[in-house]
Amino acid sequence: MGEMETIGLIAAMTEESNALLRYVKPWQKIRVGQLHGYSFEISGKNCVLVTSGMGVRRASEATRLLLNANAPQLLISFGIAGAVEEDLEIGDVVLSKGVCWLDQGIIGPILELEKWSEAAREAAAKELGRYGAHLLTGTAVTTSGSQALEYKLGEMRHPVLEMETAGIAQVAAERGVPLLSLRSISDGPRDPLPFDLGEVMDEDANLRTGKLLWAIVHNPRIILQSGRMMRNTRLAADHAAIALLAALNKASIGNIQGKLNE
Repeated sequence: MGEMETIGLIAAMTEESNALLRYVKPWQKIRVGQLHGYSFEISGKNCVLVTSGMGVRRASEATRLLLNANAPQLLISFGIAGAVEEDLEIGDVVLSKGVCWLDQGIIGPILELEKWSEAAREAAAKELGRYGAHLLTGTAVTTSGSQALEYKLGEMRHPVLEMETAGIAQVAAERGVPLLSLRSISDGPRDPLPFDLGEVMDEDANLRTGKLLWAIVHNPRIILQSGRMMRNTRLAADHAAIALLAALNKASIGNIQGKLNE
């Protein structure tokens, strides 16, 4: 028998990681460099999950630690994201074909990601359909927290705003490891966040408590709207886990990945 294939999974928040762990028992806690991680097996594949923390710097560092400690043959960035287009519903899932930076309103070049195989897409779409959600193909747009206007991203197909994938992609490209991206919609034009992330977080994705308190004082409805935001986040994290697990249940890494020259 050959050595078991290893897939490295990277989520930013504990809510995203915990959603997946609810579906993959048994799992065990492990150390991944300086990070806490989790190991579990799915369909003959060894999966190692780390929670990086929010932002590009933390995601890049977690990726390096994961690659050094476990040498996965495939990386997957997964979790929640914000929609730019109004036709995406909360809980829909977007598989990204590419990723780009959005920094101070300037869009960088799109870095091509590994493609999801047709079998993986069909499995994820079928499972999501049981929950009334849809699977789409799009582009991951990594930001420092500021919410972009749709016209800036209008030429992209189903762009989603998140804060980590470009950093993961840079490290993955340096090390020659393929990267897949899967994000579920937690907010968008019809269900916006109750505050601007760019205003309440610094450039390293740390919460500016004073800024958040100032926003709440000047708009007390944020407290009520935060309950809706938390429900949407839980739903999106759950759908990301459901779609990811369906795709991972393919027989081998080659059945999850597509070919970039398809």
